Amino acid sequence: MPYKPDRPLLDLSLPFRLASAMVFYPLWPLAQLINILLYGTGYENTGKLRGVPRAILVSNHTTFLDPVKVSGAVLPGRTWQTLLEGTVATPYLGTFVRLLGGMPLPPGKTGLDRILASAEAAFRYRRFIHFYPEGECYRYNQKIKEFKPGAFFIAAELDIPVIPMVTVFSEGAFRPFSFWGRSLPREKMIVLDPVYPSRFVRRNEKGALSTDSVREFAQGVREIMQREIDARRGTSAFYRGKMERMKGIND
Repeated sequence: MPYKPDRPLLDLSLPFRLASAMVFYPLWPLAQLINILLYGTGYENTGKLRGVPRAILVSNHTTFLDPVKVSGAVLPGRTWQTLLEGTVATPYLGTFVRLLGGMPLPPGKTGLDRILASAEAAFRYRRFIHFYPEGECYRYNQKIKEFKPGAFFIAAELDIPVIPMVTVFSEGAFRPFSFWGRSLPREKMIVLDPVYPSRFVRRNEKGALSTDSVREFAQGVREIMQREIDARRGTSAFYRGKMERMKGIND
């Protein structure tokens, strides 16, 4: 059944879950093959995801195929992947991305409240919910943009860790765009240590989260991710700016 804004964020019925598995598992290897051919995609430290009962995943958003790469880090399990509500509401495409694990992110504080209300049910079937806290795809970027606080608000309210996953680009053996050089970077996704809300967040005398402390949480995680990129000398030689949104789908 197509998603509409007034309906539940997730279809957790048995038929939909079976259909989702039947679509995702045959399709993922084909999509990942494209990733590997284009970017030589690799992974490091995925073992840090093992044994974590539930967590919020965050990563820098650098290519159109990032959801494929993120999915590869958590296999054989799966993660819910948040994306714009407008994309999920698109006829046919919306149902397809839901089958692949898409979780609509309605706009504003109401949207976060709806995700929070859906989280307990979501975590019964998958251990992770993934966010792109930059809010946009910045193609081949290695200077992470400011994070929006939504993912960190949810982690703080649920008292679960945020696990950063950072994409680092390298140039290859020759200067980019030279005769022998690459026109696309090589990429590696590195899973970092879980970051717990207790390091940052505070509550007032009524028990409500401090908005400033949630923003500090987001900024702290962003800085951890940026330090990893810098330590590995991630290259910005291929940077192409913000990816344009597709009219009628995610504009």
